[in-house]
Amino acid sequence: MPQEPQQIVIGRPEFWPEVQKEYPRFFEVAHKLSPALHSVVDRAYPNLLAHQRAILNLSILAGITMTEVVTLAGNGLGQGAMKCMRTLLETSINTEYLRLNPIEFDDYKEWYWVERFRQMESLRENSLDTFKSLDPTVVADVAQNMDRVRPRFARKDGKLRQTWCTRDLAQRSVITGHYETYRMVNADASGFIHGSMHSLVRYFDSDKDVDRIDIPPSLKWITQSLSSSHHCMGRVIETASKTFGVQSDPSIEEIFKDFQWAWEVKPIEAASGQP
Repeated sequence: MPQEPQQIVIGRPEFWPEVQKEYPRFFEVAHKLSPALHSVVDRAYPNLLAHQRAILNLSILAGITMTEVVTLAGNGLGQGAMKCMRTLLETSINTEYLRLNPIEFDDYKEWYWVERFRQMESLRENSLDTFKSLDPTVVADVAQNMDRVRPRFARKDGKLRQTWCTRDLAQRSVITGHYETYRMVNADASGFIHGSMHSLVRYFDSDKDVDRIDIPPSLKWITQSLSSSHHCMGRVIETASKTFGVQSDPSIEEIFKDFQWAWEVKPIEAASGQP
């Protein structure tokens, strides 16, 4: 007789109540973020400008990333939540930066060809059979567009810069009003992404084992990941609201009051200070 398929449990549901108990205020208000975001991004906007369309889709992506942060944090995977939080931080910065500097959207858009070209070159160097299976017209199109955009991203020494923007993320965070969040969490989150020695050590619990990293679930890094993501998500909703000239529901004022209450921080301006 065929056996009944075994039920698969993904994550650590036995740990969920512990996280909820530790952060009751966050979970009391976090459910407002998704409807606030979708009250803005789900509307019909005829005749969007190109940079507005990018902001719309980056905002949706931010909402997905916020779900990833909460899912990982809820399962006691704080370091993983920090990695996703770093993605959400950059998305939040970039949406506001593009809103304030729409003239730079062409650089954001054309960087696509740099990444496509690098991807194909990686296939050429590391997986030649896969590269040969590509449509030659596609390969030629990517090469042609790379030649077209190369001068846009070339440094004085002729090499390509490392990102689409002439300003690095730290500089963009200052312009967009994200610098305090960036300063507090970027180094730790980036360390977890890159697996540096410093970040590796931060997985350890010396009281348990000095030779092996501590195995989750735990509450480590959950405060940092949830609180920073909460703030960044609020900023994304604010940016989207300003981009399309509409009010979110719940309002951005309510979202930021919730943030202040959930994390017991000093009152901050709901707006970034930018028009």
